[in-house]
Amino acid sequence: MLTIAKLGAWSVAYYVDTARSAAAAALESRAAGGGLGEYYSESETRLPVWFSAGRDTTAARGLTGAGRAGENADLDAVTRWLDDGESPCGASGRAFQKRAGVHGYDLTFCAPKSVSLMRGLGNDVTVKAVADAHAFAITEAMEYLAEHGGYTRVHNPRTGEKDLVRLPGIVAAGFQHETSRAGDPHLHTHVLVPNRQARADGRLVSLDGTSLYHEAKAAGIIYQATLRRELTRSIGVEWNDVDPHTGMADIAGADRGDLRSWSTRSTQLREWASGHLRVECDELSAAQLATAQKATRPRKPEGVAWASLRVAWADDTRTFRVDETVQQAARDARRAAGVDYAEVVRRAVSHGLRKAAFTRADLIEAIGARMPVDDADGPSPREVIERLADGVALRIGDERAAHQREGSIRYTAADLVAEERAIIEVMGRRHSAAVLPSVDTAGLSPDQARAVTAIATSERLVQPLSAPAGAGKTHSLRALRAAAHDAGKRVLVAAPTGRAVDVAVREQAGDHGATLDALLGRLERGQEVLDADTVVVVDEAGMVGTQHLRRLLERATAAGTKVVLVGDEHQLAPVAQRGGTFAQLVTDLPWAQRLSQVWRMHDHDERNASLAVRDGGPAALRRAVGWYRRHDRLHIGDQVTMADDAVAAWTADVAAGRDGLLIADRWEMADALNIRIHSERISDDAPTVAAARGHRVAAGDVVITRQNTTDIPTRTDRGADADPIRNGQRWEVLAVDPDAGRIAARRLDDRAVAVLSGDYLRQYTHLGYAVTVHAAQGVTADTCHTLLSAEAATRSIAYVGLTRGRHTNTVRLYDTRAGEADHEHADPIATGVHTARRGTPAQAATALRSVLGRDDRAATITAAAADEDRLPDQVADLRRHHRTVTARLRREHRIDRHAAHDRSAHASDRALVEVLAATHRYGTPLPSSQQRSDPVAVALSAPYVVTTLAADRYTPDLADTVRQAAAGTDRRYVQIAAAPSRPDQRRLDQFAERLTAHPPSPREVVVVEDAAAADPAHLAAVATALVPARGRLLLIDSGEPGPGRRLLDGLALPWSENARPTPDVADPALAALADSHRAAADRSWRILNPPHRDRGRERTRDQGYGLELD
Repeated sequence: MLTIAKLGAWSVAYYVDTARSAAAAALESRAAGGGLGEYYSESETRLPVWFSAGRDTTAARGLTGAGRAGENADLDAVTRWLDDGESPCGASGRAFQKRAGVHGYDLTFCAPKSVSLMRGLGNDVTVKAVADAHAFAITEAMEYLAEHGGYTRVHNPRTGEKDLVRLPGIVAAGFQHETSRAGDPHLHTHVLVPNRQARADGRLVSLDGTSLYHEAKAAGIIYQATLRRELTRSIGVEWNDVDPHTGMADIAGADRGDLRSWSTRSTQLREWASGHLRVECDELSAAQLATAQKATRPRKPEGVAWASLRVAWADDTRTFRVDETVQQAARDARRAAGVDYAEVVRRAVSHGLRKAAFTRADLIEAIGARMPVDDADGPSPREVIERLADGVALRIGDERAAHQREGSIRYTAADLVAEERAIIEVMGRRHSAAVLPSVDTAGLSPDQARAVTAIATSERLVQPLSAPAGAGKTHSLRALRAAAHDAGKRVLVAAPTGRAVDVAVREQAGDHGATLDALLGRLERGQEVLDADTVVVVDEAGMVGTQHLRRLLERATAAGTKVVLVGDEHQLAPVAQRGGTFAQLVTDLPWAQRLSQVWRMHDHDERNASLAVRDGGPAALRRAVGWYRRHDRLHIGDQVTMADDAVAAWTADVAAGRDGLLIADRWEMADALNIRIHSERISDDAPTVAAARGHRVAAGDVVITRQNTTDIPTRTDRGADADPIRNGQRWEVLAVDPDAGRIAARRLDDRAVAVLSGDYLRQYTHLGYAVTVHAAQGVTADTCHTLLSAEAATRSIAYVGLTRGRHTNTVRLYDTRAGEADHEHADPIATGVHTARRGTPAQAATALRSVLGRDDRAATITAAAADEDRLPDQVADLRRHHRTVTARLRREHRIDRHAAHDRSAHASDRALVEVLAATHRYGTPLPSSQQRSDPVAVALSAPYVVTTLAADRYTPDLADTVRQAAAGTDRRYVQIAAAPSRPDQRRLDQFAERLTAHPPSPREVVVVEDAAAADPAHLAAVATALVPARGRLLLIDSGEPGPGRRLLDGLALPWSENARPTPDVADPALAALADSHRAAADRSWRILNPPHRDRGRERTRDQGYGLELD
């Protein structure tokens, strides 16, 4: 494993002091006798050595003044180089900025725990073999870094860009350490790279830190692959499976209990979590410091002589055992499998890449984590991995320009091109049976109603619905499910997590459901069948990988099944899968629907800020960050202080009765928060039970389950079966049984009860006060407190953290400094007091802007290739095909929209004729106290069935006026309906259906609020039904668009306000009927209101364009 950190002024002092302490300890051992001095002379490794890597290592070594790489480095020379920028040969470059400057980089190479134990507890041969393998693996990793990350930037006066210039090599000083903070074996080397390196002309220049950081993980995986090979070749070690994320593997057969017992790690964060470190705002005085040092444990023993460490470890009661039968089985399996590099590349591309358009470093990481150990003579793992990567990668676009970093160039692979092409083939499929003709949008917002109606009434089988956090996706899906049931269809819900499935089914978004993995498995085994009578809703579609989407869409569209993909492309990417496909479908498909209104946050301005964080441009982001800053939602400091502040804020929320949510960006931080809260809430003498991640659980704790299971019964309060246990669910511990190692717990969301015990409790259940960002996606709380790394967090992570809370969402950004990790020892935990380091609001705002500038969302190949000119043939063909298909789909969608508009217009015109036929029929007028010139008075007193009233959007005042007028007359029954309906009103569609079946009461009055939103057919049915009852239909027109807009404009009643032009009726027969009914209405109104002489003068003046005509 390789970590990288920046070194500031004087950061090298710790490493130099540690080396001197180790040397002094060795001299003391030599003076004391007993053979330790002799052993030290051969094996002490903590004096620094020079590392030199790169294309021109001769030039790089000349810079150091050392004879060759691997020789001891002078401590004073290392100090001058890192502190003052002066190389050992006397050369110096540009002076460092004062404290803010980056003086160098600490590249820390860590061996797996089992390898560290093998070195600490092994025999002399093993000890030397491990040290040699470790050193060679570092050399190989540094060679990779020098080749791909060893650049400086130079201003180009012709282009105005800063060009990347490769350095001849990288020179560094390596400090090998042997222990963790707790004194356990932990082999790691700090390779300190000065930020003044020699250019080809001999001048000392700065390294490009961005390039170095980008290649660091790939270099770490090369280190691990090389370490495994070297140890297998030298002492025959075999290995467990490699962790695909870190590239690390432990020794096969190493006892897991032994590994855990030797892993008593200690960091400042862990000490704070366990209550051994308190946060103070002020520095300690000398007297306080002395007192605290006496009361706390000593610093980690890195300054102890190596021989003394070995003796101490050998005398420790803990053991380190390796099962030789497991070793032999692993050896036999490795030899039987052989080395198939083609299969390595296939698995790396299929399972190791998280993006279809990836960097070369991404591919190196994927291949390196799957490299088998080849103990035959031949090229090094680094050389093999690079050769394999170059053989499979297809560059997207031109070769790298001089100003571009290697990490800016994107590649893809042939298998991924085929995968993306398969999705393009199916995304436009349609089926007439996919239409759901009846959609009830009552209770939905306008954009929800529009989206659900469009999805339901479309023949397209692939229907993306993009919605920001808190937009009411589940609320909208209930209406879609009802429409499917009306059409005789079932709704099947699928999602990446079982928890999301359960929530969707519980909220009635679907009839039943399964995780996407389970659904695909059942489909492929024939246990589930899709057909045209099934609608599949995929929730959290943005977290579904391309591989899963391809398999589902191919099967569903072939069966005529409509698939509704619901998600947010701006939230978190799929876990361990390639993403970007959902976002591409939202972009490509012209019928894709988007919700735009956010309802979760109570503060309207916070809703707008969350939308800016989601997808706003630079100006919107600046305003959003400013809003969070002004409202005290942003903080920055060291990780211990920020964790302490977050726990205090969360505790205050919980004490006030609010539902508080605590989020961290990684499980290590969440562990610290959980342990701290447990220690504050639970008494020390309370019975506890061991759980996962080393946690102790007591009654009253909150825990989280991390694995789906149906093997553990769950019961409701009434004893009925409840939903199964899901990954990510949180539970309150009701009781613990320490003797049997089990707990009784109640699930927080549905109050179901279960008993957790055995392996499930020990491996998949742990404290759950704080959760990670991934575990929090989809959760809603009153308040949310999020802890994020200022250096590593991305926009999508911040977006999730800033959108969970209804009332407040607060982000605390923490930055790390050298000395805070497990293997670092600067500023040791010797005082028991941590001096708080908090930044200013301006610094917090700057840090958040940096976080929001890191948009690492995956892009598809077609998106990455959209603006490129020179492409490989396969990629160019994919882009052409994509453009052809999307152009065709847009063209078809335009035609469909025009046809649908024509059909809608014809239906509206038919309804218009029916309403016009009723307009001039007699309707009992209503008395009004208003002047007759008042539009409301005219509408009430006009003796006709249908009248329109112009009004603002919100119209209950008009409806109440009508109700009051009717209340003063006998036998008047007033019905107020709205479309869409509100909770206090009747639904217009149901009302129209009732009037069709049962005649209305005599002289009944019906008022329709926001008539533009009504279905014209419903208006026609009500108007026709009221004619024989001499009733009244008053249509309140807000002037807004909607299904009834065309009908309202077409009425043009002489006794109503008509500010809008009358639309033309395309059908000649309907047009003639409409004109006939309008003419009858005009005649009736003229008879009722004969023209006065003055009125005629006014008409004449108007027709004369303002001239006085007598």
